[in-house]
Amino acid sequence: MTQTFRARAIKLYVGAFILLITGVGSILAANIIVSSPGKVHEFGQGEYQIKACDTWVTLDLIEGATGESGAPEGFSPLTGITIQGLDTTQCTNTQFQLSILDSRGIPYPLYRTDGIAKMCTESECPTDSPFSQKLSIRVDPLGNVSLLPQDQFHTLVYESQSGLYKVLFSQPGILANDVSRITIQSQGI
Repeated sequence: MTQTFRARAIKLYVGAFILLITGVGSILAANIIVSSPGKVHEFGQGEYQIKACDTWVTLDLIEGATGESGAPEGFSPLTGITIQGLDTTQCTNTQFQLSILDSRGIPYPLYRTDGIAKMCTESECPTDSPFSQKLSIRVDPLGNVSLLPQDQFHTLVYESQSGLYKVLFSQPGILANDVSRITIQSQGI
């Protein structure tokens, strides 16, 4: 009888350990909210609530094939960002700015504007376009979502079946594993 009890206890501990490990993987990032008169700004990463329109969104990275788009062999370039859960009816008249930060909190250039197929860590990216370090996404009064500016360097694609928005970079500037965190700021317009 004690051997059966021990076997059950071991199974119980193994099950609790598995639940603990899977639970740690689903922890949500915290938000820091900075308010100024008439405007609300929000900072966070991962899955969080956008206060300007009271909705939850998830941000994720899109990795390209290893060794392509100027990435060294064995590494994947950051070819885009996905946004899931954006409720355009609640988020009308809202603008979002997304940035990718390194471990020191410095924004990375997300894409190249000079046509060179190298990462910005190997060949410095031009800084003439402030948009290469921030993505601006606007939801207009009718609920239409647009990327500001939408040009040949980055585009916004919407997949209606999944409700997923993708911001894609034509010439990535950084490796996917260089990303330390994604930040988003939202404000009413």
